Amino acid sequence: MRRGRVVGALLLASGCSSGGGEGPPDVQPGPDASIPDAGPDAPPDGPVEPGCVEFAMPTDADCAAPIDGVLPVDLRCTGLYGDFDKRELACGVLEYKPAMELWSDGAEKRRFVSIPKGQRVDVSNPDSFVYPEGTQFWKEFRVHGAGGASRLGETRLLRKTAAGWVYTSYVWSEDERQAIQMQNDFGVPDLHGTGHAVPTRDQCKECHVGRVDFVLGWDALMLGPGAEGVTRESLVALGVIEDGSALALSIPGDDVERQALGYLHANCGVSCHNDHPEAAAQETGLYLRLEASELGSVAATDAVRTGINKRPAENAKYEGLTNPDPANWYAIRPGDPARSLLVARQELRDFEGQMPRIGTRKVDNAGVQLVTSWILGMKEGTGYPPPGP
Repeated sequence: MRRGRVVGALLLASGCSSGGGEGPPDVQPGPDASIPDAGPDAPPDGPVEPGCVEFAMPTDADCAAPIDGVLPVDLRCTGLYGDFDKRELACGVLEYKPAMELWSDGAEKRRFVSIPKGQRVDVSNPDSFVYPEGTQFWKEFRVHGAGGASRLGETRLLRKTAAGWVYTSYVWSEDERQAIQMQNDFGVPDLHGTGHAVPTRDQCKECHVGRVDFVLGWDALMLGPGAEGVTRESLVALGVIEDGSALALSIPGDDVERQALGYLHANCGVSCHNDHPEAAAQETGLYLRLEASELGSVAATDAVRTGINKRPAENAKYEGLTNPDPANWYAIRPGDPARSLLVARQELRDFEGQMPRIGTRKVDNAGVQLVTSWILGMKEGTGYPPPGP
């Protein structure tokens, strides 16, 4: 195994939804975990930007947690904004944009992070960052209605506690003046008629347990060239890490190879298609995550070693494909995207075999074209094997 050690009990808690009605507990502690204090949240106190607004617990919001929960009902109580009405971030909250992003049906996303003051992220394993207690990540989604207008849809929160990670989704009201924690066990299939689906607790768990320390959008490559805001180069200056020398990684190959491998890393590999025992696609044997030790060449990457000319695993799904015969398919067939199940799954929707599996109803045409171009360019003269029979 190439994975780092799991620190503490990974707590699948306060899901992307809480319970229904009074609901099941937001916290599902592991054998040695204790339920965190559900009292008022401490304000973030990580790296501070000049002119920021200090967070103060609002007195006109519901800052309590739902029954048996740990995160407040109202987004205003989480410490994201110093001035909620103006949407000004609180001191210690930094905005970032990763170099590669997960496809979410074209939704506009903003991401924010707060690392407790004086604490550092352990990046000794560049594939598996480990975060200090008190770390918070928020992801804001702006969605598009029938008329094309953009509006706030949801904001997701991850917080690391002594017991592990707790998380939830806050749904914005129609007038965008309030964001309240979703408290049901079925999510929101069609938020405000925009087609955007707010995920359930199980759906959050399905993706996030594929990482050693739960967070999907932060690693040496995602914070590398192309990232904005917080980057791997700025982490030392911010005091978030002590030494960034191990993070100087790059994706191998030409422009098409780098873009395709990066796309598959962000959309498939970091969450599901890797060898972590709890990753949803671990049993497929198709691994698409870029590992630090395997970036010396394109041929050394997991995508090539586990995908090219490999027949899909026995548990592969073919329903909805134009040709459901397993004998027709390879995971990746060099020069032949029409027989590469990887591309067929990208193009599939409304069936179990679609990829990404959740959080999308629309095909990412740009992503399909990127992976297709990579496969079409796989020629023997460029270091790839001939296509399988």
